[in-house]
Amino acid sequence: MGAQRRQHHRQVAAERQAGIDATAARIAQERAQQEAQRRYEEAMTAMREQAQALTPDAPPRPIQSTIDASNVGIRTARSRRATTAGLSRGIAQLRIPLNLGGISGSGLNIG
Repeated sequence: MGAQRRQHHRQVAAERQAGIDATAARIAQERAQQEAQRRYEEAMTAMREQAQALTPDAPPRPIQSTIDASNVGIRTARSRRATTAGLSRGIAQLRIPLNLGGISGSGLNIG
């Protein structure tokens, strides 16, 4: 029974060692992947910087004149009289002359 127990202990120790070796291999592989990812990101950063260095600067924006800005929402002051006169002129254009039974040939016949 002693030989069987020693064999079992050797088997358990071998399994532990195999687990330790597998973990070490996995950690080494992850580190290699992280290193490759870091090198890739550095290369991409360098390429972006190079592309930005080669890109010409945007041309300067033209200076807007004050004449153009005057039509953008600046309203001139109007008196009350001018406002009501403008409204009445607009309403007068909408009026339809009525023909209430007369002989005239124009207008709207309501009669």
